[in-house]
Amino acid sequence: MNITKKNVLVSLFIFICALVYQLIKFGSLSWTETSNILFMIAGLLLIIGLSGLVLASGSFDFFHYSVRKTLRREPKEDGFKEPLNPHALSSSVGKSYQNILTIGLLLLAISIICLWDYIL
Repeated sequence: MNITKKNVLVSLFIFICALVYQLIKFGSLSWTETSNILFMIAGLLLIIGLSGLVLASGSFDFFHYSVRKTLRREPKEDGFKEPLNPHALSSSVGKSYQNILTIGLLLLAISIICLWDYIL
């Protein structure tokens, strides 16, 4: 998890957008509604980020390699067959999921803080 200034600013922007949305829709600000809105957004971002983490870890590399090898077409002419990379899936995902996962975790933390402040 890399908490950078950009991730904090994006999280803050999403938090402010959630507050504006709540103010427009309900006409007032409430800790529970703020927590609910942020929890839904954080849940979506965490699902996407965790899916990227699972794919980047190499969990499905062998399955991906097997399916590509099985469904591979033979070249029509006597050409060179490109070798398959067994780690193609995890290398294609890379580290792009980390920012989404970090923003989702920050929004989840803000949602929990809003809910905690409501309880107290």
